[in-house]
Formats: sequence, C-alpha cells, structure tokens
Amino acid sequence: MKQKRSNRLQLLLCSLLAGAAAAFPLSAEEWQSHAVIREAARQHILSQWRSEPGAEITVLPAEIDRRLRLAQCTQPLESFSPSSVSSGAKQTVGIRCRGTQNWTLYVAVRMEVSKPVLVAEHRLERGRVLSGTDFRLEKRMVSELHRGYIENPANALGSRLKQTLKRGDVLAPGALKRPPAVKRGSQVTILGRTGGIEVRMAGKALSDGARGERIKVKNSSSNRQIEATVIDHGIVEVVL
Repeated sequence: MKQKRSNRLQLLLCSLLAGAAAAFPLSAEEWQSHAVIREAARQHILSQWRSEPGAEITVLPAEIDRRLRLAQCTQPLESFSPSSVSSGAKQTVGIRCRGTQNWTLYVAVRMEVSKPVLVAEHRLERGRVLSGTDFRLEKRMVSELHRGYIENPANALGSRLKQTLKRGDVLAPGALKRPPAVKRGSQVTILGRTGGIEVRMAGKALSDGARGERIKVKNSSSNRQIEATVIDHGIVEVVL
C-alpha cells in the first residue's frame, strides 16, 4: 500500500513539474534530455557499489514519460538518494537541477547485482556439519537473495545446517548454526582501526559469538562495555 501511494505521489510530482515547465516558452533544444537524466541516476547507483569486489552490477533506470518536459539545466545535474528509499533491487534516485530554472525529478531504478556466493555442491541434510566439499562458489544475482548469502567459505566451514538443502541452493546465514569463535566469559583481543592506525586492547566476551556476529565485550582497562564484531577466534573488532 505504501509503495502504491509513493508511486502515485511520484506521478503527481511529475505532472506538476511538467505543468510548470510547460509554462515557459522554450524551444525543443532547450528541454533537458531524458537520456542524460537517466544516466545521472544510473551513475549515482554505480558510485555506491564500486567498492564491492567481484560484483557485476547492471543498473536499469525506468523510462521517463515523454510528455514530461523540463528546462535544460544550466548547471551540472545533482543526484541524491531519498532517505525513505530501501537498499533493495528496486530503488529511487532523485535528480535535481539548481540552474536558472530549478526542478527535481525522482527516477525509479532497478538493480541487478551478481557476485560469487556459496551454493550447495550436493544435497545436504539437516544437521550436517559442513566441510569444504559440501559447497562451492557460484555467481548469483544477490539483489534477489532476500534471505542473504555467504561469500567467504570460512564463514560456513564447521557450521551445522538447520534445514535440508538441494544441490545448487544458496547457503543463507539463517540456515546455518555456526560454532562460536568467541565464548562468553573468555578473554578476547579488541581490535580497533582508524586512519591507518591499529589499536589492540584486552577484553572479556559477555556472550558467545560466531564470525561476523556482533556481541557485547568489556574493555579490561576501562571496564566499559562496547559492541564489537567477531572476526576470528578470540578476536573482535570495533569501529573507532
């Protein structure tokens, strides 16, 4: 229902913009190119994914209604992500002109992101403890994997399956019960990194945690409780 309401609001906005633009007597060459607007939206999404290693990204901006005419922007177009937009396969990008005539348009964008993820090498029964022969890396469209996925084989090794998987099924984090790399009450090394500087502190785990999970730990020097991510056996990481 919220999505339909959002679509109706976007269409209303387009209509208002079109009406406002039509009030100005511009010649055909003075209208803003729809292709340029769509490319600005595409580049905005790509810029957010360039740091993803091994990812193949296809960004498909929606066609813009041909009846919508906007004044040619006298300044470079600005792009932004509306705060209410999700990070899923379907997104919206705002394109703004701060020129002689100001306008803003929202462009619907569909993303297709493919990355190597872990899939079952053969049928795996519930309760099985995974070994390296049970899975393989295979490129899949992760933008459609709503239950998540695993990229690093180390995050699956030794895990126990909560459900049966068929050959080729993607290994989702929720389907695995991972052995704890850190146990409650154990001594841990708290690793902090900032600006190329690495700091190590002694601490104590306040709960069990597998690799990639966030747990509470206590700094042994300050007795302060902080939240950290388990990165290895006995090692947790915090953002400084």
